[in-house]
Amino acid sequence: MSVYLDHHAATPLAPEVVEAMTEARAAAWANPSSAHAAGRAARRWIEEARARVASAIGARPADVVFTSGGTEACNLGVLGIAARRVLTTSVEHPAVAEAIAEAIASRGVEVVTVDVPRGVAPARLPLDGVDLVCVQWVNHETGARLPVERWVAECRDAGVPVFVDACQALGKLEIDVTALGASAVAFAASKIGGPLGAGALWIARDTAVASRALGGAQERGRRAGSPDPVALAGFGVAASHLGRRLAAMPAVAARRDRLEAALLEHGEVNGEGPRVGTVTNVAVRGWNGARLVAALDVEGVMTSHGAACSSGVDAPSAVVQAMYPDEAERAESALRLSLGPSTTDDDLDAAIDAIERVVSRRRT
Repeated sequence: MSVYLDHHAATPLAPEVVEAMTEARAAAWANPSSAHAAGRAARRWIEEARARVASAIGARPADVVFTSGGTEACNLGVLGIAARRVLTTSVEHPAVAEAIAEAIASRGVEVVTVDVPRGVAPARLPLDGVDLVCVQWVNHETGARLPVERWVAECRDAGVPVFVDACQALGKLEIDVTALGASAVAFAASKIGGPLGAGALWIARDTAVASRALGGAQERGRRAGSPDPVALAGFGVAASHLGRRLAAMPAVAARRDRLEAALLEHGEVNGEGPRVGTVTNVAVRGWNGARLVAALDVEGVMTSHGAACSSGVDAPSAVVQAMYPDEAERAESALRLSLGPSTTDDDLDAAIDAIERVVSRRRT
């Protein structure tokens, strides 16, 4: 039996998403920027998807910029807003952290980094001299829920623009970008039952965001490159079913708690603050996390050691390392197991049995 417990990396495609993408693949093959009938037909799929995504996040369609995924959306949100001094946290996804590193290298941007010890974020931010804040809403490795609503309100009062990485928040939290009041917010289709290769950046009307890609005036000049109507059709359908996904979250959290209780016999949970119910991250005593992931994969249980974009690198979890700088073994032994609405009780039974077999058999 195969058990998929890596939903924070990518979620299984919902059946209605597969159906929409199959239909779009046959009908929307032309370049959507072309003025002829075939181009206009492809364009209609994109604009329908834009309307659906906008409705799901409380936005106007014209304020939604489609991208090739969450990483590009984060890159555009970080690098597209002019800044001299940026504030961020120590636990950001590489899509944000590496974009900030690029801004430091190419523009000489100064960075203020806020620590999130043990997954507990500060109530207030040190905003002196800061002209852009870049923060995630839900942590990709531990599920820590950062106080973004409070931070955005604080920044708004101080006149500081805020970019929010909401890729892991979409489908787990109720989101209304207009009510939130941030300057730009990034999303990814692959976290809500949609396909890889589709993302979006919502941009507030009063925020100027410069395109980071050259070669075209697509997306109203905010993102060059021909969008993929097929992937975006899937994104739109997935977004239109967010209510169903949100309604399933209490059941997902209950299963996470059951899985976590079994894991606690072998280690400690990484992260002590508020978190979403889709993931547990445990430091498994006596194990190297990457090797444990490989051992569980042999048993048919698919998990991760950290962010999927860092897979294949036998290195400590950067997020857990930042949360517990004085406890190196936590980052080295981190195991992330993330669930979704499709996770069943039978999946948990099989996963718990496999974990017991593997952990008791060998520790390294």
